[in-house]
Amino acid sequence: MHAGQLSEPTQTHELGEFRPEQDCLFVSGPSCLISRGVARRFTLPINDNAALTSRLKQQLDEHAARTGGQAIAFGVVPFCKQQQAQFIIPEQVSTLDKQLFAQCLSAQQAGAQTPNRLQSVHYKQDRAHFEQTVRDAKALFADGQLDKIVLSKQVELHFEQPLDQVGVLSQLLAQSPSGYHFSIPAQLHDAHAEQNTGVLMGVSPELLLRKTNEQIFSNPLAGSIPRDPCPSVEAQRRATLFASKKDRFEHAVVLQDMAQILGPLCSQLHIPEQPDLLSTATMWHLSTVIEGTLKAPEQSAIALANRLHPTPALCGKPTALAYQHIDALEGHGRGLFSGIVGWCDNQGNGEWVVVIRCGYLQANLATLFAGAGIVAASDPSSEWLETEAKLNTMLNALDVRHAYHLATKHTL
Repeated sequence: MHAGQLSEPTQTHELGEFRPEQDCLFVSGPSCLISRGVARRFTLPINDNAALTSRLKQQLDEHAARTGGQAIAFGVVPFCKQQQAQFIIPEQVSTLDKQLFAQCLSAQQAGAQTPNRLQSVHYKQDRAHFEQTVRDAKALFADGQLDKIVLSKQVELHFEQPLDQVGVLSQLLAQSPSGYHFSIPAQLHDAHAEQNTGVLMGVSPELLLRKTNEQIFSNPLAGSIPRDPCPSVEAQRRATLFASKKDRFEHAVVLQDMAQILGPLCSQLHIPEQPDLLSTATMWHLSTVIEGTLKAPEQSAIALANRLHPTPALCGKPTALAYQHIDALEGHGRGLFSGIVGWCDNQGNGEWVVVIRCGYLQANLATLFAGAGIVAASDPSSEWLETEAKLNTMLNALDVRHAYHLATKHTL
């Protein structure tokens, strides 16, 4: 179910100003959901799926009873299962055509556009550190402990002035016409620390789970290569990715895990034998669309998404073992990065995507995130360059891609 296909939505064509620090946005297909006002803001633990589902449903049902209509919650679920998910039930939810919203956002920004001047760049994990973690991970493969692990990095970009968040979102919509755009006010690490309040913003290419009544859909991505402006090089890269044994293995590991989780829950589950290729503005990915029919249609979208999260596409395989190694290898917590973001309603329907191709914007600081799937055949230098390429989505939206590469002296 796309965001614009909610039952009985509140239709609004007088958008007014979008305020990233207060309003929520989730874009799927040609439509977007936009929130106004905050009726309830709360956190819930995610390590107990039954408790998460029941407590969220209680909040939604209470709001629906109070308003006499449909209740929708926007949410962000962190990577770590020991942390709290953050939810916002808005006073009002509007659906709008994506193109119309993009025009409104562009008009809102007109006349107020100021360039984002990059002051400094700080890697939480520099190239030498990252490449060493890849080598350390490969030792785990040699011991037969792991088939795959996803390693990531975070980069802090400091700017001379507070960021134009509306401008960044407008650029994301303009530069990345496909994918799932999102903008959610959230706390990056500690949901109770006011000083950490900011906006999680990005355009995810990867649908973790969409539920419409008894039907579910998922579109896992694993295996990537950067795009190229030259058509002949672009064609060669597509062919290289599709034929890559390393990337095909990485992709197959993800599908196997998802089939094991979703299969027992479905009366029918269709997983194509061969992946497709999916393009974003900056990358090509191996992609598979999974479709299923639930045995128990009352299961909620958030419950199903939380069962899948984190998938081998964001964590590794075996997932539980990879999860244990990630924090030690990376040297810092991921917070909301490589979590999931989306919405659900009081009927159990909803849509959740993985938190990648994103940044956390706070005053004059943007924290960007990128990761890469590591398998036995991975090359440390290539994996670093892949993460650099994946940063380009947000670097382009911030309009500092050239300044960033000058500051870091990296050429891709």
